[in-house]
Amino acid sequence: MKTVDFTSCLADEMAHFVKFKQGCGSDYHSCAKLLFRFDQHLVALSFKSKAPTRPIFQNYFETINHLCARGFTNHYSVLQQFSAWLSLHQTDGYVLERRRALDRSHSRPAYIFTVDQIKAILDNSASFSKKKELIPGVYQTLFSLLYSTGIRIGEALALTHADYINDQRLIHIQKGKFRKQRYLVLSNSAANRLNEYIRHYKTILPLEEDSPLFVNIRTKPLTYNSAYCAFIKTLNKSGINKNHSGPRLHDFRHRFAVHRLLQWYKTETDINAKLPFLSTYMGHVDITSTQVYLQAANELLQAGCERFHNFFINHIK
Repeated sequence: MKTVDFTSCLADEMAHFVKFKQGCGSDYHSCAKLLFRFDQHLVALSFKSKAPTRPIFQNYFETINHLCARGFTNHYSVLQQFSAWLSLHQTDGYVLERRRALDRSHSRPAYIFTVDQIKAILDNSASFSKKKELIPGVYQTLFSLLYSTGIRIGEALALTHADYINDQRLIHIQKGKFRKQRYLVLSNSAANRLNEYIRHYKTILPLEEDSPLFVNIRTKPLTYNSAYCAFIKTLNKSGINKNHSGPRLHDFRHRFAVHRLLQWYKTETDINAKLPFLSTYMGHVDITSTQVYLQAANELLQAGCERFHNFFINHIK
């Protein structure tokens, strides 16, 4: 994994802080890149002190104020932890206060795909030319996997051939968020689609245990940018407008959670009893993280109303 090279007056401190976080068991690569952005801000300001002041932090936050609530909070959290760690070594440095939990009312809303939209996306993602796909169906298989399992796009792109256990219909997520491992059981249709894709793969490229499951036309691991560009083209073909608030690749994950909840409603399952299982399957630390994905989609509202109506009717007879 490529390391981040800090260049500001706090370069050494930042590098030591990243090593400290990694020593605690965190990968911390994405957070290091956020810290690097602050590092470059200090360079641009020609800041030379080893003790960053409150105005310096405030000036930086003004430059990222355009970010969504979650993005801004991620930046703030990294700098808050760094400033607290730095205060152990630089006693006159300003320590950022801990922020309260993210106000999700200002977060970017999820786009909940309809069943017809999902079908259109999967159908239209199968028609890319050979100039765009080395392995036929690479994008269709990727989007299908995102929808049917709810895995994160980064987790999907990191999969290797060894991570797919064909005879058990299992996907092994080796390094999920927070470095958590988990196994996901595929549905029969998802496993069949993946098996068909792998058969095409073997006719074009040698398939080793460490071979990336999804590759680009240069036989390299498929990147997020390539997947995103294909996603946008597929949305256009499907007549789904893309704007600043969605849809995103991550919205497949939201649709998965809504779909699972809807199935439980239809079978009159105890939702509260099942949420811990869904939380584990999605790789969340706790149930509160899973609840974010349970948006009030029209299908869920209708199912909830029908369930309440049936319950009410049965109890007033």
